[in-house]
Amino acid sequence: MGRKTLCHREDLMVDFKELHWNDWILAPEIYNAFQCRGICPNTSTSKLNVTNHAIVQSLIHSINPSSVPAPCCIPQQLSSLQILYVDANKQVVIKNYAEMIVESCGCH
Repeated sequence: MGRKTLCHREDLMVDFKELHWNDWILAPEIYNAFQCRGICPNTSTSKLNVTNHAIVQSLIHSINPSSVPAPCCIPQQLSSLQILYVDANKQVVIKNYAEMIVESCGCH
């Protein structure tokens, strides 16, 4: 097993051609959605964007691991992505889609 890293944001390239969506999505062809990855071993550290709930959950998990899972590394802030596409009426539309790009990650 490889070295475990703390909760962080890393690249996740989305290629609409690979998803077979390139027949209706005109732009962007590819974008970086980012993803959250890593462990949340010590939720008392503020570097990991930890909620109070995650701190309590981590303490309970450290006492009795089978009672509750450890906090998870998940998106904390997301931003929108502007997409140019062809709608059902064959009209070209530009629209902002919310929560398409991970801006930051945290332990929750």
